[in-house]
Amino acid sequence: MKRAFLASVGLCLGAGGGLLLSACGAAGGENDTSVAIRENQPPSETEPGQLPTPPSDPTAPTTSTGGPNFNVGDETDEGVVPQGCQQAERSFEPNIPTVYLLVDRSATMFDPIIDNVSAWTALRGGVLEVMRELEGNVRFGFAAFSGAPAAAVGGVPQCLLDVPSVAPALNNFSAISTLYAPLERPTDPNSKETPTLLALAEVADQLRAVNEVGDKYILFVTDGEPDYCDNGNPICPPDSVVGMLQRLSASVDATGAAQAPIKTLVFGVSSPTASLRADVLQAFANAGAGVPVLPPAQNPNQAPDPNNIYDQCQGVAGWRADFNATGKLDVRGAAVGDYVMDPALAGTAPVYRPDPTDQAALTDQFRTALAGLKSCSFDLSEDGVQVDLARQDLGQRASVIVNGTAVPFDAVNGWSMASETMVTLSGTSCEAWRNPTVATSISFDFPCDIFVPR
Repeated sequence: MKRAFLASVGLCLGAGGGLLLSACGAAGGENDTSVAIRENQPPSETEPGQLPTPPSDPTAPTTSTGGPNFNVGDETDEGVVPQGCQQAERSFEPNIPTVYLLVDRSATMFDPIIDNVSAWTALRGGVLEVMRELEGNVRFGFAAFSGAPAAAVGGVPQCLLDVPSVAPALNNFSAISTLYAPLERPTDPNSKETPTLLALAEVADQLRAVNEVGDKYILFVTDGEPDYCDNGNPICPPDSVVGMLQRLSASVDATGAAQAPIKTLVFGVSSPTASLRADVLQAFANAGAGVPVLPPAQNPNQAPDPNNIYDQCQGVAGWRADFNATGKLDVRGAAVGDYVMDPALAGTAPVYRPDPTDQAALTDQFRTALAGLKSCSFDLSEDGVQVDLARQDLGQRASVIVNGTAVPFDAVNGWSMASETMVTLSGTSCEAWRNPTVATSISFDFPCDIFVPR
């Protein structure tokens, strides 16, 4: 479902009534153009937070929830003399992110941490609160997964994946809450494993079925490391997961066919009986963000060894099946995932580690993670705007205002034109736009004379 936001935009007419410029209004006069973007209100009991636009990649064009406040001044001192403006309604359609929440439902998530509160119950309360706040601006989906061992097929152990889910949609809080709120430990006592790879594949298929415009994300929450439902060597399943996350972020599926990219955000929650190593979480986060990955070590005090994964996993049936599917050469040092061995080359994608005993902090981490999905680029082409990049005085003639403060014309810490139709915020200006703790607004004030005549 798309939501259109209507705005009054002046169309400049040249002599004889011909269209001279793409948009225009008399600055400060009765023909001012304005379309309000006002979003991401700070969360409170009476005014829930709003988070519109994706994505973390600042080059991806989006428009925010009310459309931009776009003012095209009727300037005449550069030889372009509009003969008058006609008002017309124009629509701004927000580019809404799809965020699929994938939650580990294995047995350890239900172990009490303190006062009968488990990682599961603490997480559920925080997630549902944020979803209620943002459901109108984020297309949310939800799935909780666990697995039970099944008979091997061709010598490869199998999992019975249990993954109750709700497909992504806007205003999806009620549907998700109906499933998630009463959901508890699986009734099958054998369904206590963590088949992360199978769950990611299932969610990726559902995300690819979403045809709406907007970037796609998996928000993956777990308290333990993945397995093949066989409780085997713990170094092998994480390699399979890294390979999957790298394919998703690199816009390819298991066959190598091109697909829309799916990025993954990683949350690691603590529980009393689960092991959740920091280097494994970091490997997942880097793979999900599409940045270089350092392989998990054999133990926390050991430097990465390029041969560890192959040497220990080549005889593990689940790993062998995943490796064979990559088509890589079957040689020592190979792995399902792609790695760098120098820690200085590895990425530093954020890993969220909320304390499940601190409900407020846990909820704030979810808000912060989702705020990072807001785009810092804005496509003006839908309003027929095309900026003349040859203008040497562009930074003096045009302005961008975030939260009431003018942003400098600066490609490092301000605004710049990525193309004739793309405004990009960078550095501290982008951070101000993404700040989840303030009511965020943005406006553009571009005089008519800096546009390319059409």
